[in-house]
Amino acid sequence: MKVYEVVSSTPYTYDQNEIDRYGQSALAMSGDERVYALWRVLYAYKINQNEAKINYWHARIVETARKDNDPNLDLLARFMFQAYQNEINGYSVLSEREWNTYLTLPDHALQNIVALERERQLQYMTQWAEAIDMGENLIVRVRGEGKPAEGLLSVAQQNLAYSMTKVGDYDSYADHALSMVRLSQSNAFFLQKMDMLYDLAFFAAQDNDIVLAQRLQALYSSYVRKYNVADLKLLDEELCATVQNRAGNDQAVIDCLKNSSAMKGTIVTTFDAVNLRSITKAYARMFNVERTEFYLAKLRNVPENIYARDLTFETYVEAYLKTAKGDSSAGFRDLGEWVLAYDKQAQERQVFAVKDMYKALRKELDSQTAESRLLVKQVEMGHLLLGAAGLIGLLLLVILAGGAFWVLRMRRMQWRLREAHEHAEAANTAKSRFLAVMSHELRTPLNGVLGMAQALKKEDLNDTQKEQVDVLVDSGQTLMALLNDVLDMSRIEAGKIELAPTPSTLKEMIERVINTYGSLLDGKDVMLRYELGESGTLPMTFDVLRVYQCLSNLVSNALKFTEKGTVRIMASAIKHQEGGYRVRIEVKDTGIGMSKATLDKLFEAFSQAEAMTARKYGGSGLGLNISRRLAELMGGTLTVTSEEDVGSSFVMTFEAGEATAATKVEAPVEIKAQPKHDENADLPGMHILLVDDHPVNRKVARLFLEPFGFIITEAVDGQEALDLDMSRYDLVLMDLNMPRLGGLEATRIFRSQEPEGQHVPIVALTADAMHDQIEACHAAGMDAHIAKPIIMETLIDTVAGLLHLDQGRTEADAEVA
Repeated sequence: MKVYEVVSSTPYTYDQNEIDRYGQSALAMSGDERVYALWRVLYAYKINQNEAKINYWHARIVETARKDNDPNLDLLARFMFQAYQNEINGYSVLSEREWNTYLTLPDHALQNIVALERERQLQYMTQWAEAIDMGENLIVRVRGEGKPAEGLLSVAQQNLAYSMTKVGDYDSYADHALSMVRLSQSNAFFLQKMDMLYDLAFFAAQDNDIVLAQRLQALYSSYVRKYNVADLKLLDEELCATVQNRAGNDQAVIDCLKNSSAMKGTIVTTFDAVNLRSITKAYARMFNVERTEFYLAKLRNVPENIYARDLTFETYVEAYLKTAKGDSSAGFRDLGEWVLAYDKQAQERQVFAVKDMYKALRKELDSQTAESRLLVKQVEMGHLLLGAAGLIGLLLLVILAGGAFWVLRMRRMQWRLREAHEHAEAANTAKSRFLAVMSHELRTPLNGVLGMAQALKKEDLNDTQKEQVDVLVDSGQTLMALLNDVLDMSRIEAGKIELAPTPSTLKEMIERVINTYGSLLDGKDVMLRYELGESGTLPMTFDVLRVYQCLSNLVSNALKFTEKGTVRIMASAIKHQEGGYRVRIEVKDTGIGMSKATLDKLFEAFSQAEAMTARKYGGSGLGLNISRRLAELMGGTLTVTSEEDVGSSFVMTFEAGEATAATKVEAPVEIKAQPKHDENADLPGMHILLVDDHPVNRKVARLFLEPFGFIITEAVDGQEALDLDMSRYDLVLMDLNMPRLGGLEATRIFRSQEPEGQHVPIVALTADAMHDQIEACHAAGMDAHIAKPIIMETLIDTVAGLLHLDQGRTEADAEVA
């Protein structure tokens, strides 16, 4: 009764918020102590499969790791999230390569956490020898970690105790169970303690220690009733029936399950099916024919995916039924057949257990043999060292001389490392400068190509010419998308991506994506649909541009790889208790799907499914890598499940803040603009000053704007723009990099001299598209930034917005022009 005495003396106090409170205090810790403490939080929610809490704490830990620059904490959050996904999907998510990577992490605390989850997978795979070996090694290592690791040690003892029952070593089970209980008194949450108490009662019953099993079960039941823990009531019923069944008390089994779903004939879970089996068996042994036949029929109709039929058990029940109906000889014969079949199964289980025990003992013996051989070699080495004492003295003198040389060498290496670090920083700076220059140099000619192509589309062309121009525009846009992806990758790697949350709704953002990609459905037998949860229309704050970028990648990929069927976008959000939302967006398609090999490398940069797929569908292989990194920057994740020839499902999560309808961005009030030109002038419309040193760029902008009735004046640099008096114009389009005087300097000078009460909108029209370059434009006094190559709709929308024009009227003017 030693285990019972320790358990019964353990103080159990149920507090449904204790895990969250503990996690809050754990965030303030540091080092391995914080890793072990936050593992306790994640593990507690994982074993209860509380996905909402796992997502919440995963996001908080990732954010804390980012703020504190703690890579170990970040690894903990990511591994435990993967371990949860692995467990709920039948241990099929983590590959052997990923396990090997995690098991060789340099941090000891993370190694121990990974080893515990690996042991659980080995148990699921019934590889008991390997599980026992890993469990014993884990306990030895964790004991050396001290008090911060006692929570992990308690669970490790529980896991090893479970493995020992499977190989029939109940003495070892009792030892580890006792250690588990003692450690859990101050190192486990209430629900974890109840889980351990359940295990103790269950295995005591399996070991036929009925008195101990009944006392532990009664203790478990008393806590469930005392604290009215709804989540444990089903387990309480099942445990009570299991213990009473082992005790042979059939009426007590019925009493245990009298309020259960199984007694009412409602079977939804595996627990319900197990309870139905216990009820059927109890009524059969009580010779109640009517109730036995009723529940046996229910048991036979349970779906296979909930509980597989057990023909041996049905033979057992039917033997009792025949006896109850007066056919004792047939019942006796059937019961004899059942006994033979049961004994055979028991022998097979025993042989299997012995084999596993032998494997475990064999490993231990091999280990001890290796240690003995090592000890012999050490003794022999000791004798050799004693005989070489004189030589050692001479060697010490050499070592002293070598030590001085080593110190000088290490100092020289430090100088070289410092120089290498400085060179690396210089190289990184050069890379950023190179990307900025290349961005500018590529965008300038691309602006000419795309600009002229967009202008050509407005002309009266024949079908062949229209097709050729469409190919030209599509090719230019593809090149622009690749350029943007490369720049995004460089910003992410340099840590220069900054989030800009703005008020919006999921509905608005998703409808924008659908409007953008609806054209891809032309000629395809594919439906693009979306479904929103109740929170889909609630105002919230998030980086709309970055979420749109991620979702666009997912939707365009889904449409690209789906020839027939449906692409569905499903969005929902869960509100946190302390404020804010956890947003979940799933993009599910019925496309070609992916193999396991493809999934393993899917999120790598410049990676595509395979050569044939890349040739057929194109793409740079950067989109998904960028999307996952952006999701992580927003406190979320991007995961995928897929099956070849069936389809794929991408799930993106991120954190969003609260917003109210009042905080949403209001549309500017439309006012009638007054042109700043001479009333006697012949040309109607508004005056725009176009400042750019490149004639092709000026030609493109003029082709876009003049059809809308704007009057264009050109200047080749900032100095000429100032000489023309920029205050005379309704709006200025300004390039940045120009001879004599650049756009930023010209803007600063003009703003400093601009008459009070007057404001001329200035738009940066430039190939400089890096984040710091855009910020520099706003800091100089510019009102907007348009990156080259120029998209006609973007230019017209920006100009119309800054001049407070009615866009519909502007388009009508363009048609007349």
